[in-house]
Amino acid sequence: MKRLFTLLFAIVALVFAACEPQQVTPGEELVFEITSQKSVEVGVDGGVFPITYTLTGGDYTEISAFADDKEMIIDINTNTAGVILVSVAPNTDTYNRSTWVRVSYDDKTEYITVNQASSSGLDEGEFEVVNVAANQLVGNYYGDNIKEGIGHYWIILTKDGFVDGAAVAGGEYFRLDLIAPMPADENNVRIPDGEYRFDLSQSYEEFTIVDIGNTDYSWVDDQMEGWALPLADASLKVSGNRFELVAFVETKEYHVTFEGDYSLTTSVITDYVSSLTKDTVIDVSNCSASVSSYGDYWGCGCNNWGIEFVCNDGMKYGTYLVIDFLSNSTSDFTGRYVDSGFSAEDATMPDFRPGVFVPGFRVADDADLLLGSLFMVYKDGLCVSQAPLHEGTVTIEANGNGTYTIVVDALDDAPKQNRITLNWTGRFN
Repeated sequence: MKRLFTLLFAIVALVFAACEPQQVTPGEELVFEITSQKSVEVGVDGGVFPITYTLTGGDYTEISAFADDKEMIIDINTNTAGVILVSVAPNTDTYNRSTWVRVSYDDKTEYITVNQASSSGLDEGEFEVVNVAANQLVGNYYGDNIKEGIGHYWIILTKDGFVDGAAVAGGEYFRLDLIAPMPADENNVRIPDGEYRFDLSQSYEEFTIVDIGNTDYSWVDDQMEGWALPLADASLKVSGNRFELVAFVETKEYHVTFEGDYSLTTSVITDYVSSLTKDTVIDVSNCSASVSSYGDYWGCGCNNWGIEFVCNDGMKYGTYLVIDFLSNSTSDFTGRYVDSGFSAEDATMPDFRPGVFVPGFRVADDADLLLGSLFMVYKDGLCVSQAPLHEGTVTIEANGNGTYTIVVDALDDAPKQNRITLNWTGRFN
């Protein structure tokens, strides 16, 4: 993360060697002496300090001053006899820094050391130890989504960083992607005991901490804006419910401990979408139905029709049903439709053609986004049950009195398939 500073003084052209005529007598014994301190301490904001000297005798009249670090020493002024004014820039570096100014007359040379503080007050390679007693551990378990047969866990350690699951102003968070053996109990996932090392090579070996975009030190400021810094190094020791993390972030060495009960959310993406465990009759008694024509939505040369049942209490408070089907007609949507199956060229995409309903399927780059014909049940805004309509038929008949009858007889995509049925007669909005 970068910090921006405004220089409080103008940076003038750097002329680090200058001449000052001196009143000397040729042949007189040379006396050149620095009368100010040989070591100078400058604050983080920089500034100007003097080097004073006395000079008599000698055969030359040149005083020269030179700085080794021209980013730190931005100007040297030798226009006044007996005084050299040295300008130091603000220190935007993470650590303290130092350089020297060389002052010469004839063959006599003196060196003045310039030390400048940093905002951290630490020398390079030095770390400030910060102890954090975390009292919250949350996270997810993703199964073996990174490497087959090896578990992927993601945890967040924090002290009072969450209230009702939401981040708080001033909250600090240590986020870690962990690679470890598969859990002993898939119904009660625990982080396997062991010592985890930081692995920048991303070998995805067991008992490693990897950075795949979610491993960092994060915090939320007073305006609830989030910030993050990468970990330079880290190690984690897990023993039962006790976690001991050492994480290096810029100039700080965090020692984070957590001991207590915790639970992880299982976020394993299966090859199937359905969460049904038994045959299900779709209940649309509290729903309104609508039908829409979307033209050649799928780009397959067919007209795309959609029938949608939405709960009268709101889309996410009851049954939600979509029947997505294709026809050659842009005016008549009645008929018998069979499931399209999936394309031989691309097994992730339906086989679009007239007279089929599009099975529900997961969009490849988003595990939570479903398209096609699907059935969901929501409770208080949360999806508690879902299934795509896969194998089977959908029949739509016009009754001649403004009502339509829809009969669904389909299967879901669970390993042990469940039957999904609907027999509805009503009007479209």
